[in-house]
Amino acid sequence: MGDHLANFRERKNFQDSNSDDVDRRLLELSSLIEISQTLNSSLNLQSILNNVLLVPMGRMMLGKGLILIKKKSNLFSVEMIKGLPHKLSGKEIELNDLPSRTFLIDEISDDNPWTDFFKEFKIELLIPFISRTEVIGLIGFSRKITGDPFAEEEIEFLNSLSNIATTSIENALIFDQIKSVNRQLDHKIQELNTLFDIGKELNLTLDHSKILKLLSYALMGQVTVNSFIIAIKENEHFYAAMVKGGTFTIQEGAVCQRLCDICATIHTYYLREDSSKIDDLLSEAGVRVVVPMKIQMETRGFMFLGERVTNQSYKTSDLEFLQTLGNVAIISLENARLFQETLEKQRLEEEMALARDIQVRLLPKNMPEFTNMVFHGLNVPSKHVGGDYFDIIPINEHLLGITIADVSGKGMPAALLMSNLQASLHSLIREGFTLDKLVGRINNVIHHNTDSEKYITFFYGQLDIRSMTFEFVNAGHNPPYLMSKDGSITELSQGGIILGMMPDRPYEIGSCVFQKGDTLMLFTDGVTETMNLDEVEYEESRLIKFLQNLKPGLNPEDINNKLIDELNIFSDGAPQGDDITILTLCIKDN
Repeated sequence: MGDHLANFRERKNFQDSNSDDVDRRLLELSSLIEISQTLNSSLNLQSILNNVLLVPMGRMMLGKGLILIKKKSNLFSVEMIKGLPHKLSGKEIELNDLPSRTFLIDEISDDNPWTDFFKEFKIELLIPFISRTEVIGLIGFSRKITGDPFAEEEIEFLNSLSNIATTSIENALIFDQIKSVNRQLDHKIQELNTLFDIGKELNLTLDHSKILKLLSYALMGQVTVNSFIIAIKENEHFYAAMVKGGTFTIQEGAVCQRLCDICATIHTYYLREDSSKIDDLLSEAGVRVVVPMKIQMETRGFMFLGERVTNQSYKTSDLEFLQTLGNVAIISLENARLFQETLEKQRLEEEMALARDIQVRLLPKNMPEFTNMVFHGLNVPSKHVGGDYFDIIPINEHLLGITIADVSGKGMPAALLMSNLQASLHSLIREGFTLDKLVGRINNVIHHNTDSEKYITFFYGQLDIRSMTFEFVNAGHNPPYLMSKDGSITELSQGGIILGMMPDRPYEIGSCVFQKGDTLMLFTDGVTETMNLDEVEYEESRLIKFLQNLKPGLNPEDINNKLIDELNIFSDGAPQGDDITILTLCIKDN
């Protein structure tokens, strides 16, 4: 009886303990939800950091706390403090080899000099703010006022708080960046309004050479300088866009790149009397002043100016005019470049439209009809037209050609190569070649007519509609799936290498016999390589599962549409870089 009573009490204590634990966790969850709502309701960084710091300090009776936010590389800045000297606010410290987990300072090797900083102010526990595997900040706390160590559930709470706060902190930082950019933009608009009268003539043209000519006229007429070089940055390199007199060559050394560093915070670069290597080079070329041409503080060009015709020195007003002139000119040159890019973009869009038209014309308009089987094919183009192709080709009254292919590349080159493939296939298909010889000849044609960077993944099969025997060759294409009535899947992979890589390659013929209730799906890699927002691909395993979960009796059009719906749900709006092409054949069950 005594043992029974003791067991009962032990179970009762265990149940009470579990109940207390559940209540505690519910309270923590409720607290975290409330904190999350508070943090997400604000885009003010200081307010967010203040809440993140105060909540655990009050909850756990902590005397000191601070938050550091990453500024660049490994440099962090103290953005919020509690219980610490005010002089710490804004202090920057370099933190190398930070753990991506919650840690105690005592766990870190003394070889890391930054540990001294936290030890000095008695910060013992650090919790990182982690975004996409990158530590964007830290929250640190001292020992509890009670002297007790941090409990495991308290560490869990702090980790949860860190995870919740990370998004809010990121949003606040982005918001601050947007405000900063907007302020810079407002300033630039005011500057452009001031410069309008000076740059009016330059801005009336979008001709690159005419802009340079107008700039040279202004230099010669207004500044009275006959010796100058205008260097423009293109594809991260500077080139001499215009040379008037002088012998200086832009290609000599890293002059422009060095000047970019020198001119990052100044308007003009004077040659100094205490000579340096770059000064010697410029002086020998007759250069007296270098004026950077900037767009939004980025140096996109330079004006290297020699002596004035009047032999007068450059005055402050002259340099201000040159700065204005250079900036307006580089803006005009940039506009001209963007205009040319727009024209090129329009040309490419027209080319893409033509390529899409070619692709559509090569795809079958209608599917052949049979009493014992049904076909359906579809092509969903991506933003950039690819080279997907499929076809159903009646060879004679008993033989049917079935093919699908994916041409490498995009746009017009892919469309033309696809057209070449279709023409080769249709011209050779009735010559009586065995499938391996047929594909081998097509491979040689493609290899002969294209360079080594162009290739085609290709699947071709011939179905004898009397015996339902299907022979095929797979030239490096995604293996089609043949699903039997019982749900078993067979991959049709026999064949050889992709078309166009190497000539005179052997190909193997595969074969199977279609049974009632069978489903054959041919597809391009646009299906299996569909990506979601996390950059995870759909992959073959999901496609197989999709096929095996289909309800019996569906026609191929329903199957294809269901697959497209599934891909859309999976991708969740993520942009796709490749066409999606599906060709499905269902053998009737009756």
